[in-house]
Amino acid sequence: MQPFLVAIDSGLNEAFAKLKRALDGLSEDELHWRPALESNTIDWMVWHMARVEDNWINMQLRKSESIWDRDGWAARCGVEEPTNGFGQGAEDIRAMPAFDVPKVMEYYSAVRKGTTEYFTNEMQESDLTIEITHPRYDPVNYAWVLGHLLCEEAEHLGQIEYLRGMMRGLNG
Repeated sequence: MQPFLVAIDSGLNEAFAKLKRALDGLSEDELHWRPALESNTIDWMVWHMARVEDNWINMQLRKSESIWDRDGWAARCGVEEPTNGFGQGAEDIRAMPAFDVPKVMEYYSAVRKGTTEYFTNEMQESDLTIEITHPRYDPVNYAWVLGHLLCEEAEHLGQIEYLRGMMRGLNG
């Protein structure tokens, strides 16, 4: 694996490990709790985090099918939502069903494994300058995508940890 990708993969793995710790012991009610109508739920954010990595890495960078679609995760998770959460408003998110977080984490594990394989076997430093088209961030390149991915995953992890703290306190 290229040295710069070791750093990116390490950051994504650290966020994933911290996510597992933040989810540990939470009840289904806690996973689907929101402090206000305009807030995201933890279960939605876990699903969204996995979908974000899957879509950026597989659809945008690899130019392939998402793991969500390729491996039938929508049916496996009981969520036929065609989006990854991008562009969903609070009303759309409230209309989403509660997610089976252990099942979503299985999907997220498959996404993490696929990203690591991509970084190990395919991506090269010269790819960083390749430009891609995205409806919200056009034009961007692979380097921007990797930085954005780390930032977005960290943001949502922090939100999840904050919600956990609201429900359980600092040491809960």
